[in-house]
Amino acid sequence: MNFSWDPTTIKWYQDANAYSQFFKNIADFIAPSLNGYTTLCDIGCGLGLIDLELSKHIDHITCIDINEFALNSLKTTIAKQRITNIEPRLLNCDDIQNTWDVIYTSFFGSREPEKFLPYCRKQISVVNQKSANHSSIEKYKSFHKNTCDLVAAALDKKSIPYSVTEITFEFGQPLASFEEGKQFVRKNYPKVTEADLHRFLSQNLVETNQTDYPFYLPKKKSLGIFEIEGRCQ
Repeated sequence: MNFSWDPTTIKWYQDANAYSQFFKNIADFIAPSLNGYTTLCDIGCGLGLIDLELSKHIDHITCIDINEFALNSLKTTIAKQRITNIEPRLLNCDDIQNTWDVIYTSFFGSREPEKFLPYCRKQISVVNQKSANHSSIEKYKSFHKNTCDLVAAALDKKSIPYSVTEITFEFGQPLASFEEGKQFVRKNYPKVTEADLHRFLSQNLVETNQTDYPFYLPKKKSLGIFEIEGRCQ
């Protein structure tokens, strides 16, 4: 998603995750890498959906973000689920002073991938792969995320060793109506024309025959999962 958090975007993101199990899939994939570690910090946690899953695999998680709205949503969720080993903190990543066994970052911060290495024993960074989507709607994207190629190039330039695994998971959007589909696309691509919007939905929107979500906008999300040895041993 290319937008800020509000009640609507939070619901969309949570619905997409519940429908696709996207963050459970990531957590299940990286859980073996957490063996032998007890503390983790998710920097830029957002809604903390990955942390809800990782809390089953590690003793304590600190969730850091500068968006109070997102953190309040996370606090509500962990209270409802009675999760006791997640600690949300309103904090800028530039101000961290603690150390953890593992630092987890996702979809940001990859221009300086070594920035958090002094604060952990291991860093796990989940980064988008370069999009192979050449649909007409992509030209309206206003926010261009970092990619695996950029992260790898930055690490190589600084001679920082790493391993990376490429993987793809489904992370599409379930929708209650065609109109909601239009709202969702407009939120992601505010400058999209009406013609391109209808063309995109007619080519991609799938009818599910389900009551709750009669429509679904599929999306394969290709990722690179980097593991980097930290400097706090």
